[in-house]
Amino acid sequence: MTARTRVAFVCTHNACRSQIAEALARLRASDIIEPFSAGTDPEDTPNPDALRLLAARDVDTTGLRSKALGEIPAVDIVVTMGCGVSCPTLPCKHREDWGLDDPTGKGDAAMEACMLAIQERVDDLAQRLRAGELAPRTPSVAVLRALADETRLEIVAALSREGELCACKLLDHLAVSQSTLSHHMKILVEAGLVSQRKEGRWSHYRLAPERFARLGRAISALAAPSLDEGETLRRE
Repeated sequence: MTARTRVAFVCTHNACRSQIAEALARLRASDIIEPFSAGTDPEDTPNPDALRLLAARDVDTTGLRSKALGEIPAVDIVVTMGCGVSCPTLPCKHREDWGLDDPTGKGDAAMEACMLAIQERVDDLAQRLRAGELAPRTPSVAVLRALADETRLEIVAALSREGELCACKLLDHLAVSQSTLSHHMKILVEAGLVSQRKEGRWSHYRLAPERFARLGRAISALAAPSLDEGETLRRE
């Protein structure tokens, strides 16, 4: 049996995002991840809305409690959730930041959107561990070229706002010819940034969210050494 990788999900209060990540990793990736969560300044208890909405999704919340960094064992990977914590007392072999906003107090819709984002990132981390490719891959030239056009960026922005759009709606929004739109959509689809489905005579398009999430993590990884150096300079 393959040894599991110990992963610590860390945020400031260990009440919401990191608790969600621990629970979802336990559910979806227990074959490869042994999850823990902790906080640099933990609350007394986990966020009750997070626990309630996890339970509504049939996610087991048994044993979830807010913990300080010193209460968890040595880990292989540290994942910070986006609170700017640096976890200097928690050594590891690999570290990454997921850049997630805290949904606390913003209602169920924000909490559920955060849960979905964490689920996608947990699945991606598990997939990378299974493949033995932990570091996010450098963005491909094709993906970067696909986004290096004002019209395609406008398409991406429209899909981000609307969720899914028919080609007819995009034509009205962009005021371009059908052949021009087809050209741009072909590039975005082939780069894996947009998915396409046919309904009658029209194509419908939506963003591939995990592809964009991977792209963001890969770009963040490229900047990480510079950010670490800047943080060192600020501390000095």
